[in-house]
Parts: sequence; C-alpha cells; structure tokens
Amino acid sequence: MFESLQETVLSKPDLQRLDSIIQGYILQKMVPSLSTLLSDEVTFSTIKTSELTFEDMYNILPQDEFQETDVGVYVTCEGDIKYGILFHLPLSDARKLASKLLGTEQTETLSSDARSAVAEIGNILAASFFNVVNETTGSEMMSTVPGLAIDSASTLVETPIMETAVSETFVYTFGQLQCVNSGITLSASIFQDPIDAKKLFR
Repeated sequence: MFESLQETVLSKPDLQRLDSIIQGYILQKMVPSLSTLLSDEVTFSTIKTSELTFEDMYNILPQDEFQETDVGVYVTCEGDIKYGILFHLPLSDARKLASKLLGTEQTETLSSDARSAVAEIGNILAASFFNVVNETTGSEMMSTVPGLAIDSASTLVETPIMETAVSETFVYTFGQLQCVNSGITLSASIFQDPIDAKKLFR
C-alpha cells in the first residue's frame, strides 16, 4: 500500500480505526445482502485503509489485475458524508453474476439486461453500506444512480475519487467479497475525503 509524501489529515491509528469501522459496516449488511441475492455463501477480506494523494490515483489498482475487459459499477452518495464506491470484477465474473441474477445462460458479452442487473447489484450493495452509516452515525445520505463502465483501471477509479474529494488527499479502502460456491469475486474500492472520514469517529 502507498505511503504518501503529502501532509496527511489522518494518523496511522486513525486509519487502523477507520479500517475496522468500515469492515464492520460491510459485514453488517453488505455481505448478507449479496449472500441473499445470489443464494451463496459470501466472505469478506480487507486490505488496510490508506490516505493517498491524487498522484497515486492511477496506481491504486494493480494493472495486471484490471484489464480493459473488466467491469466497474460506481455509486456515490450526497449528504452529511460523501462516499464513492467502485465495485469491479472481471468480465467473466460479471457474465456469471448476471446469469445468476437473471436466471439465464451465460453469454459472451453483457447484454443490456445483464448490464442493468450488474449495475443494480452495485446499487443494492452501496445502499446497504450507506444505510449502516446512516443508522450508526445519525447522518443523512442518499445514493446516486449507479454508473457502469467496461474500461481501464485509471478511468474506473477516477469518477468516484473526483466526486468525493475536497481536500488534497483522499482515503481509500479496498476489500473483496468472495462468493464461495459460484467462485465470483467482487472487489470493492471505497473512497472518501479525510475530513468526512473523521465524522465516523464521533
């Protein structure tokens, strides 16, 4: 994970605490939501939360992991706290995910219905996360309409970062939702401004 030379807002203990808080939010509703939607056992693994500069923006996702045939669904929220969440997965897993949701055979490409199904999964999972934050902190947030793209890593991460950034740095948390039976792995990149991140400590 990156170490930024830019002056940061959050200390190392802050980031460790934030990582624990966000993981708790994900385990509380996001994991059960995906498990119910897919009728599959879902586990979650996390990598530590970091505060990064915009120079790091295009390097946070490994290039060998993320090709132009990968699918990303991004959702942001407006309100007392701003978040940007990017759900991303290989095209092969996106086809498998859409097939399970629609009850159809897998196809070589993502049809319009398949894209809508994958985008809706992102929307539901993001809403589950935002709802936990609202309930836990007393904040009021509302999610935006999800966007879906099949593109490079640099393009996919840019929108949620730029739509949530206010300070000269941003907070980045990466985790993976792993579906045990189907083998689908859905990665989640969560972005927020460090000033907003501090609101979770109240």
